[in-house]
This record gives sequence, C-alpha cells and structure tokens, in this order.
Amino acid sequence: MTLFASRRTYNASSRKFTNNAATVTRYVQITETAGRVDKGGIISRGDWHREVLRTAASREILFFVHGFNTSQSTMLKRHRALEKGIRAHGFRGAVVGFDWPSDGNLLAYDSDRNDAKKVAPYLVTETIGLFLNENPRFRLHILAHSMGAYLTLRAFSGVGDAPGARKWGVDQALLVAADVDREWMRQGAWGSLVMDRRANRLTNYYNHNDAVLQLSGDFINGGRRRAGRRGLPDLIADDQHDVDTTTRYGAFPKKSAQMSHRYYFEDDGFHRDVAMTLAGKAATEMPTRQITDGDAILKP
Repeated sequence: MTLFASRRTYNASSRKFTNNAATVTRYVQITETAGRVDKGGIISRGDWHREVLRTAASREILFFVHGFNTSQSTMLKRHRALEKGIRAHGFRGAVVGFDWPSDGNLLAYDSDRNDAKKVAPYLVTETIGLFLNENPRFRLHILAHSMGAYLTLRAFSGVGDAPGARKWGVDQALLVAADVDREWMRQGAWGSLVMDRRANRLTNYYNHNDAVLQLSGDFINGGRRRAGRRGLPDLIADDQHDVDTTTRYGAFPKKSAQMSHRYYFEDDGFHRDVAMTLAGKAATEMPTRQITDGDAILKP
C-alpha cells in the first residue's frame, strides 16, 4: 500500500492528476485492489489519517518530498523504492509522500520552483500537521530530495507555531541531493536557523559528482553552490551533519548525469544509513560511515 497527499489538480473526467497546482489537498491510498491512481484511490482525509496511523507499527512516520522534474508516476516509483529499502533495514513506521506539481520536464525549472514555493505551506498544515497532536506522540521525520529540500525549507520557515501551542517540528530531517543554496545553510543563515528550530537533527547527503546540481548551480542559479553537491558550509550547528556520498556513487554500477542525482533510491547502502539515522543512532557511530579528518563518508 502507498499513501501520499497531493497538491496536483485532479481531472475528474480523465481520472488523472495533472501537473498544475491544486487549491485543495487530495489524499491517496493505492492498494493492490485500487490499482493505479487514475483508477481510484482518492479517499477522505479522515480515512487517510487512520490508514497512516494503522501502518505506523513503530509510531513513526517518514514524510517523503520528491524533487524537480518528477512526474507523479516517477514519484511513486521512488517512494516505493525508498520504503522497501529502509524496511529491509528495520524501519517499521509509515512512509508518506507529499506530491507537488512538478512538470516532469527539464526545461521547467523556474515553473517547478514557483510551484514548490506556492504549495510549500501545505506540507506542514495539511500533511505533517495532521499528526502533530497524536497522544502518545509520534516520531515524525522528513526526507526531501533535490528541489523537495527547497520546498521543505520554505514550508518549515513559512508556518509558525500557533498561539499557546507547543513548538512543532520533526525528529530527523534528511536532505538528499538538496537543490538549495549552500550559503543558506551556514550557521546563522536562514536555512540553518529554520532547520535548527524545526528538526532535532539534520543530515545532508551530498555527491561532488552530481551533474544535475552542477547544472543548477553553475548555470541556473548564477554560480551559487548547491548543498547537495558541495555539502554544508564549515560553520554548521552541532545538530547538523554532512554525509559525503561521492565515493559511494563512484562504486555504483550505473553512471549517468541523471543517475548521479538520483542513484540514492537504488542504493542499499544509502537505505541502511537512512534507517539507522531515523532510529536515532549517533552520527559518529554509524557502521555505514567512515570518519576521515572529521568528515563523514558513506562507505562504498
């Protein structure tokens, strides 16, 4: 079963989601009987909420936010690959997707970023927020890939605490191939401050050979380095950690510009590291990592 919330519009006539931003959040449950999204699967928010809780055997929920140039069908493939991978290494919580209107088109970068910014608040208010007041409390985590990291930063910075309510946040926040300005994550900069407030621990996975983020940084974003290619700046908060996956990708059997950006979803070593991170294992005690000159390297 796959569970996700979508901010894409839905065409009732064709029974398909589009690539446009919706004015409402739709909640989807795909099972063996429901089949493809366009054959059903949209359920009420209440029913969806109950299904998520039912599948969270360890009272944990991981929210997955996809990136730029990602169709809904591709999102589903990566969602399922991630879920299968981390379950193989012991994760027993629910895995929930947040599906936003990416065009699935390499030429639509600005359009995707505008849509990501537009729908970002709903990641918190209508997805994560549904589970903040469970009693006893759930451990909530987020894994954001590529431009999904930008959406997450916007969401976490744009939704404040309700008057009189306790501060909201997640336990583990994982940014993977993050298409965000590296300098946003310097200690004291807005991105670092946001994640320090909203996450108990931030883990940033990066690959120096990420060709997609090289294009994003050098040409689309005016030379501003990306956190998913260069890592976090030197001055980072104590609860924020870098994991260099360059060596790991070097040993990966399939190589291409696109694969350098998305190989994580097919890599068992990455899934193992994610599962242990979600379990709260100390960053310096991961058997999946090698510490060299203070830097954490994902072992090949």
